[in-house]
Amino acid sequence: MSTIGHKPYYKNIKTGNYGVLEGGTVSMTEGQHNAYLSFRLFEAVGGMVEQSSAEKRVLAVELVEVSPEEVQKALLGF
Repeated sequence: MSTIGHKPYYKNIKTGNYGVLEGGTVSMTEGQHNAYLSFRLFEAVGGMVEQSSAEKRVLAVELVEVSPEEVQKALLGF
């Protein structure tokens, strides 16, 4: 995996996409379950995982934190 930074990696359970949050991490506090977050997607490029230019708005409840190894396996197949 390339050096993408030290942000936690997330999977969108609704779409199956992997990525990182732009500007923070998921915090599930009362009343914020419907807050939209900026989610930068990962893509496979030349045998490595990179952040793409694609950014989606997602709900915090749609995200689960995953390991870098899960992202690599899902996108690169190993």
